[in-house]
Amino acid sequence: MIEVPPFPLANTPSGALAIDQPEKKRETNLVHMAWRGRWLILLCMLVGAAISWGVLQRVTPRFKSVSRIYVERNLPKIFSGDSQVGQSATYLYTQAELIRSTPVLAAVADSEEFSKLPSFREVDNRVGLLQKAISVSVGQQDDIINVWGELPNADDAARLVNGVVDAYITKYAENRRSNTVDVLKILRNEKEHRDAELEQRRKDLAEFRKQHPALSLQFDKENLVTRRFSQLSEQLSHTEIELLEARARYQRTKELFDKPSERMHLLETATKEKVAVHDADLENALQQVEQSLTAERAHWGEGHPRVKMLRDSATELRAKLKQQQEAILASYLDGLRQEYEILEQKQKELRTEYDQQFKSATDLSSQELELASLEEAFKRTEEQCDIFDKRIKEVNLSEDVGAMNVSIMETAAASKLPSYPIRSRFLAAGLIIGGLVGFGFAWLRDLLDHRLKTVEEIASVLELPVLGALPHFGNYEESVSNGRLVAIAPRSAAAEAFRTLRTALHFGLSDRDDIKTIVITSPTPGDGKSTIASNLAIAMAQSDQRVLLIDADLRRPTQHLIHEVSAERGLGSVLTDRRPVAEAVHTNVLHNLDVLPCGPLPHNPVELLNNGFFADMLDKLRERYDRIIIDAPPVMPLADSRVIAALADATLLVVRTDQSTRRLSLAARNELWRVRASRIGVVVNGVSMRKHNYGYGYGGADGYGYYGYISDDSVGSEASTRRSTKRPALIAKSPNETEPRPTVDVTSS
Repeated sequence: MIEVPPFPLANTPSGALAIDQPEKKRETNLVHMAWRGRWLILLCMLVGAAISWGVLQRVTPRFKSVSRIYVERNLPKIFSGDSQVGQSATYLYTQAELIRSTPVLAAVADSEEFSKLPSFREVDNRVGLLQKAISVSVGQQDDIINVWGELPNADDAARLVNGVVDAYITKYAENRRSNTVDVLKILRNEKEHRDAELEQRRKDLAEFRKQHPALSLQFDKENLVTRRFSQLSEQLSHTEIELLEARARYQRTKELFDKPSERMHLLETATKEKVAVHDADLENALQQVEQSLTAERAHWGEGHPRVKMLRDSATELRAKLKQQQEAILASYLDGLRQEYEILEQKQKELRTEYDQQFKSATDLSSQELELASLEEAFKRTEEQCDIFDKRIKEVNLSEDVGAMNVSIMETAAASKLPSYPIRSRFLAAGLIIGGLVGFGFAWLRDLLDHRLKTVEEIASVLELPVLGALPHFGNYEESVSNGRLVAIAPRSAAAEAFRTLRTALHFGLSDRDDIKTIVITSPTPGDGKSTIASNLAIAMAQSDQRVLLIDADLRRPTQHLIHEVSAERGLGSVLTDRRPVAEAVHTNVLHNLDVLPCGPLPHNPVELLNNGFFADMLDKLRERYDRIIIDAPPVMPLADSRVIAALADATLLVVRTDQSTRRLSLAARNELWRVRASRIGVVVNGVSMRKHNYGYGYGGADGYGYYGYISDDSVGSEASTRRSTKRPALIAKSPNETEPRPTVDVTSS
């Protein structure tokens, strides 16, 4: 059984804003989508693996052979170690290109040793075949060059790789040896020219020093004239900085001295720097006199002789203190002026001496520059001669001088396992590609599938409370028998689900005594609204309520088939002929349940429902019954249900999982809102208990299993009774009732 907690019914929205609100963007859960399409994904993976296996059977296998060589260049170094390219990365990549060059490959293709290989049979362009088959790469972590070839014949691949390596060594490594003698001749000729140049520069340097002996006078590897000029320059710079500071200090102090208001601040600075001229005793004496004056004035008053004496003494001390402060300020200002004048005189004297020394240093500097130039040229020539001597000594005049050393680290060998195709990778790629294709198909199917699949999705899309979720009924005996499941199988999970729906409606409507008519409709046909209306009416009747079930589907009625009552008279005849309802109502079809079938099908059902007579009939029936369940037509194809919903007290919209679409369900909800249908709720039908994991956990997979406390015998006997009887026995009367329920008197309607 599927259990959904009760919710209050939704009220009708007011205004067009709630009715015409846009549909929410659909959220896609990739995990759930993949799980729903798991069989499609698995099928595509199997197809991909099968295709990969078929390709493996048709692909010609190829075998790879690898030879690893180390190339070390030992050519003569001309000038310095920074300019050699023997071990550079560029050199290694150049050698890799030379190995695959056309001359090397042509030497292998034209060789009689390789011309009869099976791989060269029926091949016109052997060099082109080698260019496609042979590859060369340089190691990223080392200086090893890898030469590898890939051919359908493993022996041919190994022999051709080794042949390419041998041809490279023969063509390029051997040819480089002939250049060594020419290099030695060039080095020796250049060495003779450099020796003559070195001797000439030595003579020029000695002659210049003889002509300028003053350059030899040095102190700590520095000329005396230059040293003295450097010292004077340093002292002059330091004195000029001090002069600027002294000038600024004197001018600022003079400005403060000329302003009486700033003299106290200047006095503090002067007092700190001229402590010797400051008389602290005078200030202490003045402070004591002022304190005594204050005390005596408070005691004797202003006119007392003692007060006058202290006042005169204080005035005299203030005058002395002020005179002392003026002297301090004048002395401080005069000291700054003298300091400034002394520095100014010092700067003038240093400037004069600096100018004289600058002239001497300038004359000497030109000579030193010329000397330094001669010494640098001599040193450079001497170093070049030493380099040539060293390089000539490094050259070996034997046959191997200047050769490029090639070490074969690993010889190519025939491989027993093919390098292409690798079966595991092919199959894995087929599975992955198939899985991706299957996932794409599943995603496309989910994108194009607008059906509502879960209770949560229905509640989120419709934004209405879900009052009940009913299981998938399956094929339980005849299809019309599904409308009496609550009576036929009262202990099944489906019957319990209807009771849960009844409970949700009871608590949702318990606070409103005027809510008696409940319309049950659906967006489209086939959602199970008639079955739910019949079972809900039976469940309410079992709760000791007087219930009337009205089949208002004037297009395709089914309630007379479900309850096996006559359809000669019904709602259609009542509305058409304005006959009393009592003549058409079938009383006590079940205990506490009356049924008003559809009756003859009218030609104009919408006009009959909307002419006011149907509304008056419902008002009078409300006085006779506790609940009136109306089985209305679908909302979208017909307008009947919209008229009925506008007259009813509550509306239940039946939505079937995996069948009802988002667009039609939302359209049905909006149509009910437009006619201002009151208290709309949703009943979800056809929910798979296994798929959605709903229910109490007892009963069969089809939703008809019994409670665990019922014995197998009783279940079997009850099932056999249902199979042997065309119409099963309905629920028994209440023990408190001995007489049948009296017929409802509605003759006035």
